[in-house]
Amino acid sequence: MSYSPALLSSAANQLQKIFEVDNLQVTDGEVLLKKLSRVVQHMLRTDLNRLLHILYRIDVEEQQVKQAMLAATEEEIAERIAQLIIKRELQKAQTRFMYRSR
Repeated sequence: MSYSPALLSSAANQLQKIFEVDNLQVTDGEVLLKKLSRVVQHMLRTDLNRLLHILYRIDVEEQQVKQAMLAATEEEIAERIAQLIIKRELQKAQTRFMYRSR
């Protein structure tokens, strides 16, 4: 699924605030996925409780997270979780844009 640069930028900006990092401002979905995967992987190793709190706050479905955790490697787990996070933030960004344009 392809998203507009404005939607990606909005989602990336929100994720930057949520994860308290400053390197997620991108307009390319693949780059955002790679960067966020690294952040998630680091949190899996160092601060799982904070990551779980963020997932709850973002409103990622618990069942999807559990499914993502079944991946074979830590890198795959991080990438799958990052995909879920990005998907949810893009949904929220899309909703924000819909209501702004009314």
